[in-house]
Amino acid sequence: MMLRFLLLMMFLMAGPFAVHAKDAPDPVALIQSIYKSYMGKPGSPDVDSVNIYSRRLKALLDADEKAAQGEVGALEFDVFVDGQDWKLTKLKIALLSNSGARAKVRVTFNNFKTPEEINFDLVEENDQWHIDEVSSMKKGRRWVLSKILSRAPDAFPDEAK
Repeated sequence: MMLRFLLLMMFLMAGPFAVHAKDAPDPVALIQSIYKSYMGKPGSPDVDSVNIYSRRLKALLDADEKAAQGEVGALEFDVFVDGQDWKLTKLKIALLSNSGARAKVRVTFNNFKTPEEINFDLVEENDQWHIDEVSSMKKGRRWVLSKILSRAPDAFPDEAK
């Protein structure tokens, strides 16, 4: 239980050399900067959740953290790697669409040799790109972050009801 709490806090807290949305000139650059921190030495990635999430997604994260009252909330894994531990290889980041104020980026990689595919929906707010949704497309383990945080029954559509 404590490991899950620590992982959640790691996910939500910013490090001293954190990724900032203002440092990313386009949606792909934002996602590249996040994954760069996962490709280095093992340990806590420096992801600044205050600046990389849209107002909508940040509000859901904050509400989940408040409801958890210091315990693990609805999110029990790191969404960037779809797990609690990582050793990423074969990382590929591709822009799927960009309509000016909205974009979609696909990330594929192997985590401990297991193929993963994660999609990011991004929005431009205050002239900066922010993550508005994260979803796993992995067959048999699909999920949608906002639905997990809001405890929607279809957050994990591949799970038996």
